[in-house]
Amino acid sequence: MYNYIKTNRTCVCNFDHVKAKFYRTFNCIYAKSFAANSELTTMELLRSCCLPVLLYALESLVPRAGNINSLNNCINTGMAKIFCVSFGNCVDFIRQMTGLISLRILVAERRSRFFSKLHQSSLFQTLFPLFYDRMF
Repeated sequence: MYNYIKTNRTCVCNFDHVKAKFYRTFNCIYAKSFAANSELTTMELLRSCCLPVLLYALESLVPRAGNINSLNNCINTGMAKIFCVSFGNCVDFIRQMTGLISLRILVAERRSRFFSKLHQSSLFQTLFPLFYDRMF
């Protein structure tokens, strides 16, 4: 059993289980698509199948910058393996050219949409005044 929340002075989340699921999914896709010899197809499969594993419910948390970098490194590792390049500028260039933006930007966009939808929901409009009155 994984510990999703670590005991600490502050609330800290553990993302090791997320990285393990990402690599398990990526390795399955990579093993099957390696024979196809199409890097762009494999990259699109990474985007459509593996990226949601990393992003699932991440907008509702406040992950540390180190956790975001660690999850972003998972994508970099996959891209480096698909295109047979080393880390660094090569992977950054490939991500830029293929439109696979940084995980930090993706999380910020998802968080913005999440709070926008939450603010517009009828449940929020009903419950917020109740909690607001109790807080102040």
